[in-house]
Amino acid sequence: MKTHTNKNRSMSVRTVVCIIMMMALILTGAAPSFADAQNTDSGSGSIKLKASTDINWDDAPEISGTSAIMIDAGSGAILYEKNAYEQRDPASITKIITALIALENLDMNEEVTAYNEPDPEGTNIALKVGETLTAEQMINATLIASANDAADALAMHMGGSWEGFAEMMNERAAQCGAKDTEFSNPSGLTPAGQRHVTTAYDIAMIAREAMKNEQFREIVAKKQYTIPETDMSSERNIKSTNMCLVGDSKTAEVNGKERPLKYEGTTGVKTGFTEDAGYCFCGAAKKKDTELIVVTLNAEKSAQRFTDTIALWDYGFSKYKTYKAAEAGQQVDELRIWQGAKSRVPAAVAEDMDITLDKGTKTDTVTTEVLKAEKKLKAPVEKGDSIGTLVAYNEDGDVIAASDLVALESVEKGGPLSYIGIADEHKTLFIVMQVILLILIFVLFVAVKRSQRKKRQRMKAKRAREARRREWERQRDMFNR
Repeated sequence: MKTHTNKNRSMSVRTVVCIIMMMALILTGAAPSFADAQNTDSGSGSIKLKASTDINWDDAPEISGTSAIMIDAGSGAILYEKNAYEQRDPASITKIITALIALENLDMNEEVTAYNEPDPEGTNIALKVGETLTAEQMINATLIASANDAADALAMHMGGSWEGFAEMMNERAAQCGAKDTEFSNPSGLTPAGQRHVTTAYDIAMIAREAMKNEQFREIVAKKQYTIPETDMSSERNIKSTNMCLVGDSKTAEVNGKERPLKYEGTTGVKTGFTEDAGYCFCGAAKKKDTELIVVTLNAEKSAQRFTDTIALWDYGFSKYKTYKAAEAGQQVDELRIWQGAKSRVPAAVAEDMDITLDKGTKTDTVTTEVLKAEKKLKAPVEKGDSIGTLVAYNEDGDVIAASDLVALESVEKGGPLSYIGIADEHKTLFIVMQVILLILIFVLFVAVKRSQRKKRQRMKAKRAREARRREWERQRDMFNR
């Protein structure tokens, strides 16, 4: 019975030792850790992508314009192009970048004053020298009525001169992805001898960026707009020049059929015309989650720019669709962060992850995965910092899209314990558990000492019994003799 009790006591001590050792491993960060995402050596820009679908335009409709392009506004994929990289005069399509800069830099209630009389050769709203409108009214006039005088007033207000504003235009165009653009004036009404050129591709990139601005989208979707009377002019009612938006009663032949120029789903953007540029149009239309931007330049007739666009929209919407794998700002994971006040930081995609797919492709064949940077993510991290990449794969495992992940919140550098993997947010728990650990160690120490003392007592008692037994045996032997 005593042997069984001793065995149980020994097993209890071993169990307590094992528990303490496990707790020590966990609390000191020595326990093995598991990665919550695969590692990659850099951001989305370095990841080699494969086209999400086999895009070709062998069966595309014939286009009258000298240059043209169609892109998926979401993914940026080029779905059609014709001389898209040849430099051409864009005429009033120029005003897209002028308005975008104004929306990004001016308060809508800010007063803007006309500095000169409008050029009688171009479209205008008859601003008088010294007449003042709000920035909002000037921008609406620029985009809806294609008013050169409004565009010029905005440019002088922001840039101080055409040259100064042209620098702003070219810098912003490059940020949009334009490669071969040289803007020199804000309206597109280009004086003789002045170089003012861009490409269909560059216009598509600028328009794609502009259409991400909600105020811009709202303006270019308007069919008309009213500018209240001023101290120098009566009320002005202006109408859009975009026939795909407002051309209810106008028809033209598209793919051999007579049909209205108004196109269901049109969301913008801007027309243009000069003798040198010909008839130009940049248009956007949306069906479900797919928005297509078309640019046509240098058409011979006004209606052709719209019929070309409609033909390309019909073609694009029949062949392709846009799948939104993740939305901008959507949290997709929490990444481990080291030496910080917190142990994890929520990560979200920086921009919409839109993927162009064939019309018949099932979206559930697209999968996503979070890739972390190869180096450990260390604090401090500021909100908006790039901290990883979200990639999308097709059913063959090819990477077809990538988007930078940004921190949704800031994480400050942690205290001393963060260097051994204990974030500040877990400091109190860590201290409590350490106290518990010390108590357990003390209890174990006391138990071991008590066990050792009892063992010594048992051994002493055993030796005494042995001594008494030997003494008894000795006395017995003497008696028998």
